[in-house]
Amino acid sequence: MLFERSLRGLSAIGIAWIFALMLLVGADIVSRFFFNAPISGVAEVAGFSVVAITFLQLPAAVYQGRLARADLLLQRLRARAPAAASALERLFAALGAAVFAAVAVAAFNGLVQSWSTNDQFGAQGVFTFPKWPIWLLVLTGSAASMAAFAVHIWKGPATPESDSLRHGEI
Repeated sequence: MLFERSLRGLSAIGIAWIFALMLLVGADIVSRFFFNAPISGVAEVAGFSVVAITFLQLPAAVYQGRLARADLLLQRLRARAPAAASALERLFAALGAAVFAAVAVAAFNGLVQSWSTNDQFGAQGVFTFPKWPIWLLVLTGSAASMAAFAVHIWKGPATPESDSLRHGEI
């Protein structure tokens, strides 16, 4: 399915970003230790990378039912009243979709403002980076998370167990 592959692609970009960030931080440590010359902007890059990586990987986690949560009540409800558990899961998905719709609207407004004002992130004169790419990633991740929750409303909840079975991982 194209939607699922797109979500996995976003997650893969997040994984590659983590690897690149590890290399950058490692290079900064080596540069500081051996040459007493830190790499400018590493702290700023690491700061916005956390946000970017989160919003790149969140949609796949939502779609695959891998969000961390305490579901002791849901497990018991699934065993005794599967229809009620499914309804509660769909309600959770609807609330999740609504939350990410609100985040997407805020991210869109942030994107428009940062684009029009050329807003920068970092220390002026040392290292700066435009904010609009981060807003774009937050908007993309929020919209994709909202869509993943919408799939759960439409098709029913996904769980890590059902995803593993569907992909033959067990």
